[in-house]
Amino acid sequence: MLYRTRVMVVYVLAVFMTVMDGTMINVALPTLAKEFGVASTDIEWVAVGYLLSLAAMIPVAGWLADRFGSKRVFVTALAVFVAISLACGAAQTLDQLVALRVLQGIGGGLLTPVGSAMLFRAYPMAERAKAAIGVLSVVVIAPAIGPVLGGILVDHASWRWIFFINGPMGAAAIALGVLWLRGRATDDSTEGVAGRFDTAGFLLSAIAVSVLIYTLTIGPDEGWASPKVLGLAAVGIVAAVSLVIVELRHEQPMLKLRLLQDRHFQTINILAPFVYAGFFGWIIVLPLYLQTLRGFSATASGLVQAPQAAGIFLLSNLLGRRLYRVIGPRRLMVVGSALTAIFTASFALATLDTPVQVLGALSFGRGASVGLVFVSIQTAVYATTSLADTGRATSVFNTVRQIAYTGGVAIAVTVIAARLSSVGGDAAPAADRLGAYQEGFLICGLLIVPAIAISLRLRDDDVAATRGLPSAPAPDRSAQSDQSGSNANRPVST
Repeated sequence: MLYRTRVMVVYVLAVFMTVMDGTMINVALPTLAKEFGVASTDIEWVAVGYLLSLAAMIPVAGWLADRFGSKRVFVTALAVFVAISLACGAAQTLDQLVALRVLQGIGGGLLTPVGSAMLFRAYPMAERAKAAIGVLSVVVIAPAIGPVLGGILVDHASWRWIFFINGPMGAAAIALGVLWLRGRATDDSTEGVAGRFDTAGFLLSAIAVSVLIYTLTIGPDEGWASPKVLGLAAVGIVAAVSLVIVELRHEQPMLKLRLLQDRHFQTINILAPFVYAGFFGWIIVLPLYLQTLRGFSATASGLVQAPQAAGIFLLSNLLGRRLYRVIGPRRLMVVGSALTAIFTASFALATLDTPVQVLGALSFGRGASVGLVFVSIQTAVYATTSLADTGRATSVFNTVRQIAYTGGVAIAVTVIAARLSSVGGDAAPAADRLGAYQEGFLICGLLIVPAIAISLRLRDDDVAATRGLPSAPAPDRSAQSDQSGSNANRPVST
């Protein structure tokens, strides 16, 4: 078995487990509230504590991998995640469970950036589309299976099994990781140089990311104008600005923001958050529309959303690599973002009587459209990043993505809550509440629109290697003075 295939198997197992864990815990929250006899606002810390811990660890992941080696950090993080998962299943009080979930987030926050850095280092440029599609398929399938499996475990076994189930899957991933992954001594050339630990950068990044995400999480419920939210927002913004200043002045920063000076990497990190915000916002709005407004069960709601996963899976696996090679990421991103925005916004036309078959068809179209975008982003994002900087680049990209995900959900929920309050809240007739969810769908679609224009900044020549094509040669400087301005300024591939 090729080494890159081994890395893919180990990484896919780890990602599948962590994504499943996140989706199953959401299903179990009502049961946990009853089990521990607490209000829903208290039980949310089981999910929020994990999210904040995970987000705080993402920025430091690249440095840890460069300092101790990707294999060592990845396997250790995996072991921490699995061990704490088993401890979560044995928790006897809510305080114990929340504390353990925070510790679990430490392992979970390192797995994705470190694992994706290993994966993209293992695959040559021309094969990166294959790596992106493999990971994308798992990330799509896991959220579709997680709620169903979580519901079965909670209803027919115990909530504890949503944590215990991580044991066998995690043990397999750890064993394969130890046996298959190369250590630093065997593949030192692809690792970056860590340098001294950037204490200021670590503290500022942890504060900025976790506080901003927490602010976005509580904003819809607390009110964006409340002193608590405004105070937290101020702390997060000050920490973020300070982080940028400190890291740009540091010779070997924790979060290598200088990578954003690269035009290609910068462009994707600007456009991707809009796509992720609209994508994840819709995932929250659809169940609210189906269950809260139309009275569907959680299972039925999941089935309506399932065609989206099928659309992403089919498009990426059947056509993704071919389209990426033939058409290039620039046009795929423009067309894919536009279609995703249209399909997302089209749910704003849904009424109280729209057949579920229609909603399912729109969901499939949305999945196929966003599949074009995700394949392009995942394949091209590190195309101009050196192998040594890949670990730091994954930390930057995953930090941006995590904030975008939370921001999209916060915006969608805020729009719905504002409209509901104007018509009398959840007690109002369904016909009066319909507009709130329609506006929620519409705002999710509009969030994606800026990505269309930003995608035009991409240059296919910059990622020629990821398409299996020869890079464009550098222009002849001596001949440029005899050519027109447009030709003289032709982009040079990186």
